[in-house]
Amino acid sequence: MKRIIALLLAVALTAGLFSGCRKSSITALYFAAAGVAGSFDPQVADPGVVSVVVRNCFEGLVVPDETGKAQPAAAQRWSVSADGKTYTFTLRQGAKWHVSDTVRGGLEGKLPENFQPDVTADDFVFALRRAADPNTGARDADMLKNITGAEAVLKGEAPPESIGVTATGKYTLQITLNEPEPGFLEVLSQPLCMPCNETFFEATGGRYGLLMKYIISNGPYYMTRFEDTSFRLVKDEAYTGPHPAKTDVIWLYSNLTEDTVISRLAERDLSAAYLSAATAESTKLRGSVLNADDMLRGVLFNCAEGALSNLNVRKAFLQAASVASTCNVFNKEPAAAVCPASLSPKAAFSAGDDAAAALKSLEAGMKELEETELTFTLLCEEKYDAGLRYLLQTWQIAFGMKCTVSVQTVTEEELRSKVEAGEYDMAFYPVQASVYSPAEYFSQFSSTAKKPLGGLADPAYDKAVNALRYCTEAALPQAQKNAEQLLIGSAVFLPVWNEGTSLACVSGLAGVHLLSGSDRLYLYDVEE
Repeated sequence: MKRIIALLLAVALTAGLFSGCRKSSITALYFAAAGVAGSFDPQVADPGVVSVVVRNCFEGLVVPDETGKAQPAAAQRWSVSADGKTYTFTLRQGAKWHVSDTVRGGLEGKLPENFQPDVTADDFVFALRRAADPNTGARDADMLKNITGAEAVLKGEAPPESIGVTATGKYTLQITLNEPEPGFLEVLSQPLCMPCNETFFEATGGRYGLLMKYIISNGPYYMTRFEDTSFRLVKDEAYTGPHPAKTDVIWLYSNLTEDTVISRLAERDLSAAYLSAATAESTKLRGSVLNADDMLRGVLFNCAEGALSNLNVRKAFLQAASVASTCNVFNKEPAAAVCPASLSPKAAFSAGDDAAAALKSLEAGMKELEETELTFTLLCEEKYDAGLRYLLQTWQIAFGMKCTVSVQTVTEEELRSKVEAGEYDMAFYPVQASVYSPAEYFSQFSSTAKKPLGGLADPAYDKAVNALRYCTEAALPQAQKNAEQLLIGSAVFLPVWNEGTSLACVSGLAGVHLLSGSDRLYLYDVEE
């Protein structure tokens, strides 16, 4: 399976770059991360700078290597039962929570004297129970739904204690699944599954992760600076795990403009940063730029209500669309599948560019709806407005006055908000590849998702996504093809072009590896 570009910095395999490109006894990495800092509670970590901090300051049971294979981390070894449903982890003894002076001073009188306990199986039990508890509000909690009892917990129908996660000893953890899940170890590497010490959590009085005094760490780094847009992580010399920090310091900067990022990369004030693919292509930087197509940008149809709930109406738009001419305007290659290139698509897709077939489908749909005229609005960011009007023209030519589509421009934030709220007819929207498996990409369109893209309600599609999630490695290609074909047939999404993110690294940073997922980047080695 092809790997998907990461969008964040990874935990323990971070590399150093000499500060200011001069030899020094201290190595530091300066990295521009997206997003706004909120809570650094791993169970509710948002993508962007928060997950960067979490992945560096916390250590889960496992971490993936440069090939994506799970490697020991907090767990030194594990076994899986013959039926693939029970995982038993043996934790590394001697691992300690790092409790800073800031924490001790800030929580004086609320923590037991000399609080600095071992990292134990109970910390993972408590963390996973918190993650599944709907009161926690974990954004990725659905990843855990295959754990026995988790689905009822996620729905608020059972207490968190009923989830199938048990400490069978101080350093032994057992997790039981409903069905075998080949990607489950990768789930356990996510921030959602990082450990949480219950005693410390209770001492914070509901403010866990909100300030430095409410954060303790078990990873290779700990935080020593916490501001709105800059964060400093320092190597924990007491860390005894298999993935020690490879830099003394990580400086993270968030909410930098793209122009600022380019300027600071050119001046070598940043070691690495993400750029849009278009910017990376047009900007000359000393160093290396890595690219991956981990996203599709296309037209998302809201089929939850209104005329677009009719399959024939949606099919008409796909049949009439001239994707090639639209891509020419933007100097892009037309998408050839309904999932990003990074997922190695199994089923080909091409827009019909067939006005006659489109009109026939539209008329059939209008007859079923008992409508004589249809009007829709397409939401898009301003930069796509002029080019998308070519797509609208192909629809107008095919449909005449029977159906009209107008464009409304919104900001990127407004677009995402309206799509998540279902407040749109059509949206020119980016769909990101999955965190750890093809099933996660396709599940975004499933009715079982918290906020399903397009509002699709198709039991057959939901069943195909479920089969994809739990199939064996050998059955994966066919299972993925089945999901792709059903998604194409649903006409909920018109893919227009592949898109990705580019990672720009200054010269001197070597051995960069990109792994599956929208939140894992591993940098290795230093060149002087």
